[in-house]
Amino acid sequence: MTTTPAPDFLLRLDRTLRQLDDTGAILSVSAQLLGQQLNAQQVACFDIGQQLHYATLQHAWSDGLAPGAAGEYFLGEYAAGLAAELEADHAVAVDDVGSDPRTASPGAQATFGRLGIRAFLNLPIVKEGQLVALFVVHSRTARAWQADEVALAMQVAERVWASLLRAQAQAQVRALNADMERQVAERTREFGLTWRVSPDLLGVLNLQGCFEHINPAWQITLGWTEDEIRAAPHLSLVHPDDHEATRAVWQAALKGQPALRFENRYRHKLGGWRWLQWVAVPENGKIYCSARDISEEKEAAQALRAAQESLDHSVSALLQSQKLEALGKLTGGVAHDFNNVLQIISGNLQLLQITVGGDPLAAKRIASSSAAVERGAKLSAQLLAFARRQPLKPLVTDLAALLRSTEDLLRRAVGETVDTQVQIASDAWQALVDPNQLENVILNLAINARDAMDGHGHLTVSLFNCAVDGGDDLAAGQYVQLAISDTGSGIAPELIDKIFEPFFTTKKEGEGSGLGLSMAYGFLKQSGGHLRVESAPGTGTTFRIYLPRSLDGVTELPLQLSGPVLGGKETILVVEDDPHVQTTVVDMLRGLGYSVLKASDGQAALKMVAGGAPIDLLFTDVVMPGPVASTELARQARLLLPELAVLFTSGYTQDAIMHGGRLDAGVELLSKPYRREDLARRVRHLLANRQHLTGLQQELEQPAPAAASRAGGRSILLVEDNDDARAMTSELLDMLGHEVTAVGSAEEAVPLLAMQGLEILMTDISLPRMSGTELAALAARDHPALQVVFSTGHAPANSGVQDPAARFLLKPFSVEQLQQALQPD
Repeated sequence: MTTTPAPDFLLRLDRTLRQLDDTGAILSVSAQLLGQQLNAQQVACFDIGQQLHYATLQHAWSDGLAPGAAGEYFLGEYAAGLAAELEADHAVAVDDVGSDPRTASPGAQATFGRLGIRAFLNLPIVKEGQLVALFVVHSRTARAWQADEVALAMQVAERVWASLLRAQAQAQVRALNADMERQVAERTREFGLTWRVSPDLLGVLNLQGCFEHINPAWQITLGWTEDEIRAAPHLSLVHPDDHEATRAVWQAALKGQPALRFENRYRHKLGGWRWLQWVAVPENGKIYCSARDISEEKEAAQALRAAQESLDHSVSALLQSQKLEALGKLTGGVAHDFNNVLQIISGNLQLLQITVGGDPLAAKRIASSSAAVERGAKLSAQLLAFARRQPLKPLVTDLAALLRSTEDLLRRAVGETVDTQVQIASDAWQALVDPNQLENVILNLAINARDAMDGHGHLTVSLFNCAVDGGDDLAAGQYVQLAISDTGSGIAPELIDKIFEPFFTTKKEGEGSGLGLSMAYGFLKQSGGHLRVESAPGTGTTFRIYLPRSLDGVTELPLQLSGPVLGGKETILVVEDDPHVQTTVVDMLRGLGYSVLKASDGQAALKMVAGGAPIDLLFTDVVMPGPVASTELARQARLLLPELAVLFTSGYTQDAIMHGGRLDAGVELLSKPYRREDLARRVRHLLANRQHLTGLQQELEQPAPAAASRAGGRSILLVEDNDDARAMTSELLDMLGHEVTAVGSAEEAVPLLAMQGLEILMTDISLPRMSGTELAALAARDHPALQVVFSTGHAPANSGVQDPAARFLLKPFSVEQLQQALQPD
């Protein structure tokens, strides 16, 4: 085979390689050209790893030899023997593998023989002292490799390697360019997508103050289209109140100063304003800006501020409530001991008054001391009211009627120089409240208003219905509001939280005790209501009383015990731990003719009762030491003596007989300090009731009276709140041959008034809610033929019944008196 001269061959090889940019093609073409030029049968190229043993076949051209020859022949001991020479960048030429000592090993001979290789060239590529590649040329016949052939093969190997590196570099450049183009396209796409989908308002302003470009978020946020935004100067959409600040930021931007977190309001196309927070950066005659809609954040911040203010107010109210509660517990304890002291003084003064007889000087001194006791008692009552510990007797009260009945007294209290207006809603609801205490609160607030106006001004008292959402310790619901407003000097803000504290007053020394407002506040809280104040210096003051609406019928005011002070011969057990109070009350009762036993605690009193002492009435203090409480004493004593009457007394009940600010049902309480007359009347009243029940029991135990025939009996509706009295009276009427329907309240009786054949309404006067007199009035209006009999322990003159023809059955009554009262008119 004729070979091409080396220079021509190399020129042709260079031209060919310059046209190729694929490494596989470079290796394939160059291997074929070199093999044909040297008349060889195989050319291959290897990448070299860390050791020559791990050479990697990259490409091979073969003409008659097995393709695997290049890979197999280069392993084992032979490769290890040539490593040093190749790494020194020396070409290895073997003319005959059978005779060359470098390939004389049995393993190498077997491999070369099997692959048909008799001669070969190894052409190393060494870079920076490292063997990086290896070109091999194989011949199937032994041959003497010429120096120019080896030199040509080395030049080809170097050119091929350089072309490979060039192709790899070009491939990397192409890949890098492609990657850069991809990244640019991706960034462009991302920027465009960000511009379109960004919730922030993006825009470019020119120096004339008009937007050249805006993103779609403008229309989403403000409703304006891109054309509308671009046509309008940016300041035309800004809230008028924000113009000045926006101009300042704009002027700064024109001077190259960026704006960071600037806020203003932009008009929405449909009306209203949206808060925007801006970042604006001037650059190359443009202003690039981004705005975020912070309207919801503004609203949330405003709501948070309102909530924080509400929380601060609630915390302040809680602290105030806790302070008042602590003061209440203190004053309640003080009132207990103070009332005991007053009771000792008052009792001894009353006993002394009996002793000194007609001595005018002594009587004057006793009257002066008694007046001081009454002032002390009033002070103690105010303390208990503030402490929410006073024993209330709430009634369902017509507040409109109460205010009308108080109006004259109110006008006299504030004087003619104060213009007083009373405004009462025609549909004002009723409320469950102690009416006497409420009258005191109204008068106290009116007098405070008069003093705040120095006796001249306008006082307005308004009564109306309202609904409350809750707050300020006032539950949500329906309330009756009583507002008392004046045109006085007002209250300074720093004093508002103090005015309900006991003994705090803005009046001069000696002009006020500082207990009026604290008493009113405590009483209203104890009644389930609230007292609010609205005031500012120079604008006057308004006190607002809130009382929960009651849906029950209005309660008749209870009758006050009056009449002569009478004693008796019954036996009374006095239980009092204070020895001085005990001595005083025992002397009072003995002076009234009663037989008196005494004990210092509940345990000692219970032993007396269990010992069989004939006791008619138990008169016990509420708060006592020892293991047996007063309520437990009363319960066990009534088990031993079912007919026993019980009267409690206390200067401070400590919730033993009072719950929810109200006396427990059926409990009789005489508050300390009390007068001898009050004690006498209350004891006599209870004993009379006891006698009535005893009399009924005795009548029932007598041989049955001659009963009228059922045909001659009468149909009777009996209304009696005392369970025992109702049961025994019903039984007695039944024994007399009458047909009886018995109920415990007037409310139960009202629908029964229309019963077929009903002839007589027999009712007690003092009932739990609606009184017997009110029930009788309803009966007279709707059923004029119905006969009414009042069964009462009160004398007719003190019964509250105005009809002179009214028929009374006074308790205790006999069978004869009962029969006489039931005779037809």
